[in-house]
Amino acid sequence: MRFLCLFPASLFAALQLSAASDAGPVFASPDGSVRFHLTTDDAGHLRYSVASDGRIRLAPARAGIVVEGRDLGAEVELGKPVTWPVRETFAWRGNKTLATNHCLAAAVSIRPRSGVAAWTLEVRVFDDGAAFRYRVPGEGPRRVQGEATAWQIPAASTLWLQTDTDDYEGNYHAVRADQVPLEERVQDRTCPTHIGPPLTVVYADGAFGLISEAALFRYSGLTLRPRGDALFTAAFEDDPQGWSHDGEIVSPWRVIVLARDLNGLVNSDVIPALCPPPDPALFPDGMNTAWLRPGKAPCTWMVFGNDGAQWDKQQWFVDVSAATGCEYLLVDAGWRSERWGWLKNGGDVWARAAELVRYGAERGVGIVLWHAYPDGRDDSPGLTTVEAREEFFRECQKAGVKGVKVDFFNSESKAVIEAYEDLARRAAKYQLLINFHGANKPTGEARTWPNEITREGIREQEYVLWDTLPLAHYGALPFTRMVVGHADFLPGYLQERHLKNTTRVFQMASVIVFSSPFLCWPDNPEAYLNSPWLHFVRSVPVVWDETRVLPGSVIGDTVVFARRKGDEWYVAALNCRETPQTLALDLAPLGITGEELTVYRDRGPKVGLDIVSGIRGAEASRKLVETLPPGGGLIAHFGPVGEYAGWR
Repeated sequence: MRFLCLFPASLFAALQLSAASDAGPVFASPDGSVRFHLTTDDAGHLRYSVASDGRIRLAPARAGIVVEGRDLGAEVELGKPVTWPVRETFAWRGNKTLATNHCLAAAVSIRPRSGVAAWTLEVRVFDDGAAFRYRVPGEGPRRVQGEATAWQIPAASTLWLQTDTDDYEGNYHAVRADQVPLEERVQDRTCPTHIGPPLTVVYADGAFGLISEAALFRYSGLTLRPRGDALFTAAFEDDPQGWSHDGEIVSPWRVIVLARDLNGLVNSDVIPALCPPPDPALFPDGMNTAWLRPGKAPCTWMVFGNDGAQWDKQQWFVDVSAATGCEYLLVDAGWRSERWGWLKNGGDVWARAAELVRYGAERGVGIVLWHAYPDGRDDSPGLTTVEAREEFFRECQKAGVKGVKVDFFNSESKAVIEAYEDLARRAAKYQLLINFHGANKPTGEARTWPNEITREGIREQEYVLWDTLPLAHYGALPFTRMVVGHADFLPGYLQERHLKNTTRVFQMASVIVFSSPFLCWPDNPEAYLNSPWLHFVRSVPVVWDETRVLPGSVIGDTVVFARRKGDEWYVAALNCRETPQTLALDLAPLGITGEELTVYRDRGPKVGLDIVSGIRGAEASRKLVETLPPGGGLIAHFGPVGEYAGWR
């Protein structure tokens, strides 16, 4: 459901411009707490800054887009702004079921002194952030050669960032804003440092910011290059010479999310609010369209590698999917190759797929099939052409497949960004869910294409199979990468050899913290079937009505989430320290009364577990005091008291 609200004239006038002078307009958010200042410097170059709660969050820095070799932000004059208020709600999926777009919108005509045609800077100012983008009119092909956009962050701030801009699978770590290295070693080479957004800022006063982009369509993906002294500039690594663009040029939004605390950061709707709504012809009920069904699945590749795709194993996989309460089975890499038996004895791969779909349907399990994006691999053909995409999706629909996982993009060039959208559009036409892997950052695309059920673009627990993730990385992700969209993090290992620096309770608490509308279990399904975690595995939700970040959470150190589904609350805590810590959780603000409480806590070595259930009453629900070991976790589940039928 979407609502557009036009404010009363008196309120509209108050919001329109909070200040205007020869120095340029200042646009204020609906409650006045966030201000976006647009001006020009002495040379006439466009500049902007952002403040919240009376403090500078982005100091004055340049803005501009480079088209046909000309920086359109240089030597300009500002036209009179046009402003209007926006207020709407829209269905969402993940942290909450309903998101809000509430902001002041502005359009400013930018007139180059050189006589080049005027263009428009569009601005949105929210109570929890600000964004701008470039709109350049024109017809025919032109060459975009990057941007003059820069970000001047207060020097004393701490940044949480990662520098893998190939597939966004770097470890998040902390560094002071004015001490970000200008170069780094990459595969024995010294290269300029590039930061893959989102970048989270912890300001000196304890407030938070997050820098990223939104609505990345028909454009090259943004990375940030440090220039020293806490200055960062726009870079487009996968199109270093620029890219051709036909017709009007509309850039993605350059976004900063602003929050007074981590709860506000995690619950921000700014990035999806900046994206177009879904096409009602493809999604008649938007995010709630019937075939967009979230769920859980085992993944045939995790633990087993490509051998998991062996044809002879697939019915077993369906059976264990059903036994663990999974709605889907993800048949990962290998199924399209002769090496794994789908073509054995003259078999047809699509006839086999249809056979597996029928077997799964009888057991309530839908089938999701993996496919490579690039050409030239030995485990599947590619999807680089429209013809290949149409054939694959058509055959999937014909066989009854519910979704696809497309892998190994490893780029965010304009051509690949256009491929993402084309794949999402064509998959929607055939009513297929889609999961992007080897992917870039999310920028709110799931609002426009709600059949995107999850994506990678994160250093996730696949790495645990051969490496160890730093505890600080676990502690940073909920407040960095996870803020901008869903992630296929693969939480929930149980076997001791996969726990590394974590405990079983930490792993299962991660299922709640790193929730995804399409949740893939990483371990051997037998590990879940033969553990005291089976009820949790079967029943834990993957989408939520409400999410709160509780006091005690510290980025990179401690994560405490409370998530609600219907009348049930799940509280999950992660100790991301190398030492034990005691958490005293005040749960009174959740308003839980008369619920049955089940607590999962660490005991003894990494695999040790205590499950305490049956504590009832409001008083017992208000406080939890637990000591978590290094890399340990805690889960508290509040649910209705069970009542079961009997003969009397």
